[in-house]
Amino acid sequence: RWARLQIPNGQVARSSWKENTMTHMPHMACNVKLCIDDHIQFGEVQFYFQMNLNGAVKTLALISLYSTPDYKLLQESYNTLYSCKHQGNEALMVVEVFAIQAVIAMVPHKLPNNPELRFFLVEKPGLDVAQFAGHVDEDEEGDGDGDGDGDGDGDGDEV
Repeated sequence: RWARLQIPNGQVARSSWKENTMTHMPHMACNVKLCIDDHIQFGEVQFYFQMNLNGAVKTLALISLYSTPDYKLLQESYNTLYSCKHQGNEALMVVEVFAIQAVIAMVPHKLPNNPELRFFLVEKPGLDVAQFAGHVDEDEEGDGDGDGDGDGDGDGDEV
């Protein structure tokens, strides 16, 4: 399994598998925007892996999907507040990595008079413009191998 993936828009999507094992402050880049069956969905990447399917190697991701946004809040906010529930292991799905469109933030919040923890969507402003310009996120660990573990071998395992 892998902990990181650079998606076509240049962003680096991480996985919760690696973030949960880190002892220092984790990156919050394991939440992604997906296009599944022509519908936009949001999910948390658990990990990436490759599998041989019908003689072809496919790169896949195990995703924990968030619920669909609260329709009433979305309407009342003029389609700006996407408030979802984290569904954890109840909504696991395997997808091809090509379904991942962007790295997003899912920020925790609570609604007035409702103790339930929800998460609202935040997308990187200007990402669509950056795609036209060819922007690529930099490797934050600075070892140049793109896996962020600092050991220079590209495998993301810090060994």
